[in-house]
Amino acid sequence: MRARLGLRGHTLPSPTRKQVLSTAAKRLASSLDSLLHPRSQMDRNSLLLHADIAFQGIVAGGAGAYLSVFAVRLGASAFLVGLLTALPALLTAAACIPAARYVARQKQLVPVVNRSRVAFRIVYLIIAIIPWLLPRYAAVAIVAVWSLVALPAAYANVSFAGVMAEAVPPERRAIAISTRYAIYSIVTAATLPITGRILETIPFPLNYQVVFALSFIAASLSIWVYAKIRIPDQVPARAEASVRHTPLQQVRQGLREVAGNPSFMAYLGAGTVYRLGLNMPAALFSIFWVKNLSLSDGNIALATTITNVFSVLGYFFWGYIAKRRGHAPVMVASTVGLGFYPLLTASAHSLTPILLASVLSGLFASGVNLAFFNVLLAVAPPDKRAAFVAWDSGTANIVAFIGPLLGTAATGMFGIRTALLISAVVRLVGGLMFLQLRIRE
Repeated sequence: MRARLGLRGHTLPSPTRKQVLSTAAKRLASSLDSLLHPRSQMDRNSLLLHADIAFQGIVAGGAGAYLSVFAVRLGASAFLVGLLTALPALLTAAACIPAARYVARQKQLVPVVNRSRVAFRIVYLIIAIIPWLLPRYAAVAIVAVWSLVALPAAYANVSFAGVMAEAVPPERRAIAISTRYAIYSIVTAATLPITGRILETIPFPLNYQVVFALSFIAASLSIWVYAKIRIPDQVPARAEASVRHTPLQQVRQGLREVAGNPSFMAYLGAGTVYRLGLNMPAALFSIFWVKNLSLSDGNIALATTITNVFSVLGYFFWGYIAKRRGHAPVMVASTVGLGFYPLLTASAHSLTPILLASVLSGLFASGVNLAFFNVLLAVAPPDKRAAFVAWDSGTANIVAFIGPLLGTAATGMFGIRTALLISAVVRLVGGLMFLQLRIRE
């Protein structure tokens, strides 16, 4: 069924609090039953995917939450923190199309994901020992190492969408993805107080080194669990990709493919604008918290915990809305709502507004995560999924390279608060552009 965002021809009543909680309880009970008593390979895949994301939640509550903060405390400038996001994005963008061609030639995608993961998960252990190896250049070394592992990450990103599409059927995918994100948020929220305590009690830089070493262990367990997922061989993709092309021919062929899909182009255009606003303040939040508001590691951990707690509620809420109205309205409402996060942050002069902004971030970022992934699968042709995911990922990473640089440049010209306000405006514009998107629900 085709649906234009915001135009349905009828109005469905907004879910009450009781309905949302009831839906969340039913989904949790159904998910627990499948997890505890897997009856098929599909159920086992769901169990493994949920276990995988739980270990990733530990990583997110550890190294993922404090990478840029660690760099700042090691003396990284605003420009260097910007590169921490921008350089990996640039390298990932460059690797996306070759990654799509490689992935399309593989019979099995799970090993592709895991080989790539091994290469870039080990970076947490390397970062943990960098302050011992290069104490004077630790911040620069962290940026360099973190950037290089973006190349194998591109292969994991492209192949993961294919694994998810094959491991869980479309009729169960929305529930599986929302449950997966909810588990991620719960585990991350549970991990943050522990890592925050470690950072508060152990002297610097050993505290961060311990957190990154523990994150490496959790990441390794994630790889072990993911290797047990079983999906069908990717025969059609492999056969189509048997002809070799030069890099320029690959780009031209890819452009012809995506240009012939109006729904994907509309999604890509609105997504590019929105992601620009999403990435502009990527390097600014940590700097603003540490240098402008003088927040402690414990304060930052509290704010991140609140974000993850409200993300759990958001995943169930947006999952309910998506089931009733489709993913299109979720895309508009959540992207516009998240646009107010940098706006509220820019107005903060103490911890309290940051905590309120964290509530906003958790509620709306969960909807953004769900909508982007599901809408991408809806507009990408199944037989060309790897190529379309690669173009989406490549474009997103180019924007992720440009965005932080624009954010730091705006900070140098107008100040950090104004730069945050500019990013909020760009997010709002991008979110409203999704109103013109047509997708097949």
